[in-house]
Amino acid sequence: MATAEALYLIPAAVLRNLSDKLYEKRKNAALELEGIVKQLAVAGDHDKITAVINLLTNEYTYSPQANHRKGGLIGLAAVTVGLTSEAAQHLEVRHCYVQF
Repeated sequence: MATAEALYLIPAAVLRNLSDKLYEKRKNAALELEGIVKQLAVAGDHDKITAVINLLTNEYTYSPQANHRKGGLIGLAAVTVGLTSEAAQHLEVRHCYVQF
């Protein structure tokens, strides 16, 4: 599943708030993202989880805008929490180098 296809998995408001300048909005968006990933993990939709990780990595953590990068990092942290014991399976292939 391509990164662009992951956009339908996450509501537009969550994606917008993930890059907001206010930390509270980014945090709340990350909590919603955690719930989405938990549902995907329970359903065994590993391709969709990978697409979400790719979206966060490519569109957020590599962004030239600081708030996008911060949102990408808190989003990846939320994905990790949502995956619980399956986190290593999805995140060991990703190496994010984010410069602030």
